[in-house]
Amino acid sequence: MARTASSSRSFGVGRSRVDSFEIISAPPRNPVVRVLALLLRLRAELFVLAVLLTAWVALGPDRIPGPDGAAVEVPGTGLDPTGRALVFAAAAGVLIGVPWTRRFLFHRAQAVLTRHRVRQGLLECRVLNARSRACPLTLWARPTRVGEVVWVILRAGIAAHTVAEQAEELASTCFAREVRVTAWPKLTTVVRVEIIRRDPLEPNLIRSDLFRYAAGDPHEPGWPAPEPAPVGPAPRREPARPMLPPAPRPAIDGPADGGRGGDWSDYV
Repeated sequence: MARTASSSRSFGVGRSRVDSFEIISAPPRNPVVRVLALLLRLRAELFVLAVLLTAWVALGPDRIPGPDGAAVEVPGTGLDPTGRALVFAAAAGVLIGVPWTRRFLFHRAQAVLTRHRVRQGLLECRVLNARSRACPLTLWARPTRVGEVVWVILRAGIAAHTVAEQAEELASTCFAREVRVTAWPKLTTVVRVEIIRRDPLEPNLIRSDLFRYAAGDPHEPGWPAPEPAPVGPAPRREPARPMLPPAPRPAIDGPADGGRGGDWSDYV
C-alpha cells in the first residue's frame, strides 16, 4: 500500500509548515528567566527607584516596635511627608541648576533610553533567532561626545551584518542622524552600535573663515569683520637674501666688415 505524504510537517519546536507557507511561533519560555531578563533591562530605573525610596525612609521619623508588635513612629524625629517632599524638590533643583550635573544626568538618561530603543528597533525589524525567536541582548550603553554607544551581544544564529543591515531603521528609532554598527575584532558575538546625534566639527560649533569662503558669501552676519587695510603706502620689504651682482659678460669682438664675425686669431 502506497504511503501518502502528510500536508503538515513539523520542523522542531515552534515551527511547522502548512502547504506553501510557514508558521513560526515562539516556544514557551521559563517564567523565571523572563523575569530575570526584565530586571536586567530595567536595572537603571530600579536602582534610581531604590535610592529614592531609601532616602525617603531615611528622612522620615524613627520607628520602634509598639506593644502589639507593630511599628510606631517616634514623635519629634525626622520630617513629615511635606518636609521630605520639599527636600527632594530642593535636591532636584540643585542637580538641574548646576550645569555639569545637569549634563551628566541628561546624557545618562538618554543613554538608558537609547538602550531600550535599540532593543525595540531590533525586535520590530525581526532581528531574531530562527527557532527560539530571541532578540539580541543590549548589554551596556554609555554617552559619547557625538551621541551614545550601545554594546549588543548576539545570540546563536544572528550575525553582525544582520544588525548592520538595519542601521537606517535604528537611526530612525533612536532619533539620530546616523548609526554605525561594528563587530568587535576579538569576538564577533559582541557588536558596537554607535548612535551619531551631533557632529563636533559642524559650522555652527566652530567659527572659522574657511566656512565663509567655501560658502562664497563673505558678508554673512555673525562672522568677525575683516581687518581694515593699513592707511598710506606700504613699507618696502627688504629682500630675504642679498642680491648678487650680475655676472660679467664675456668680451666678444663685433663682426668685421665683410667678415663672418668673432675673434679668429686663436685659430690662425
